[in-house]
Amino acid sequence: MFKNYLFLGIIIIFFAACEEIIDVDLNYSNERLVIEGHLNWIKESGQTEQIIVLSKTTPYFESIREAASGAEIQIRDLKNNIYEFAEKGNSGIYYPLDTIPFNIGNKLTLKILYENQQYIGNEVLYPVASIYKIEQDSIPFFGNVATQIEAYSMDEKNEDNYSYFEFLSDRLDEQVEYNIYRDDFSNGSEYYGVILDGDLEKNDAVRIRQYSLSKTAYQYWYLLILQNTQQGGPFQTNPANLNGNMINLTKPDNSPLGYFRVSEVSEINYIVK
Repeated sequence: MFKNYLFLGIIIIFFAACEEIIDVDLNYSNERLVIEGHLNWIKESGQTEQIIVLSKTTPYFESIREAASGAEIQIRDLKNNIYEFAEKGNSGIYYPLDTIPFNIGNKLTLKILYENQQYIGNEVLYPVASIYKIEQDSIPFFGNVATQIEAYSMDEKNEDNYSYFEFLSDRLDEQVEYNIYRDDFSNGSEYYGVILDGDLEKNDAVRIRQYSLSKTAYQYWYLLILQNTQQGGPFQTNPANLNGNMINLTKPDNSPLGYFRVSEVSEINYIVK
């Protein structure tokens, strides 16, 4: 028995002695601008949320957000009204000096000048159906009971509609859950977004929203959610950077990441029963 322990100890010491720390040079040089822009008009309250957040990509093993400060930002509408943005401190977070008004069908063009490079992109504001009903149920889920919440809307006839549902709660592991929707098979009929979660408890607050999307925005969000939720094996293809609706006019090969979205929003604050 002693010999066996001695032999095992020699093996452990041998492999421990062979350990070597290897520094891998990832040769990170292609810094890109990340644009996270959204203009939200909330139907039920009449409130607006209008913000452009700029940051820079960082090397793979760095998790610190690097703000893109000092940019010049403006949005132009179909009537050539221009809305200037100002940065809050050096945060890379920009707000409009004047609130951009709500007009369905309005095409809004975002222009950004940053580090002598000009970026541009546009979106159209589409309507969204109101959330008019919430249903809650308890569902058996892997030996436990999970809470299911469904938010219902009615699709408009003879229109191509795209949207996504957002469920926000401090109780959720990821805090936010998303469902995306297009009316290919439900034109003119009832549809819903749904969340199923085993952590939700009675009296938890859940903010439920539905955002209108353009077809281009739908395709972007579909791929984004797919990349972040797919379960891949060891040979799964790594997610690729998604190209949004912003382009770099100065250096087309240095395209930005992110998306500029404009949405009408239907919102309900729900308390779990």
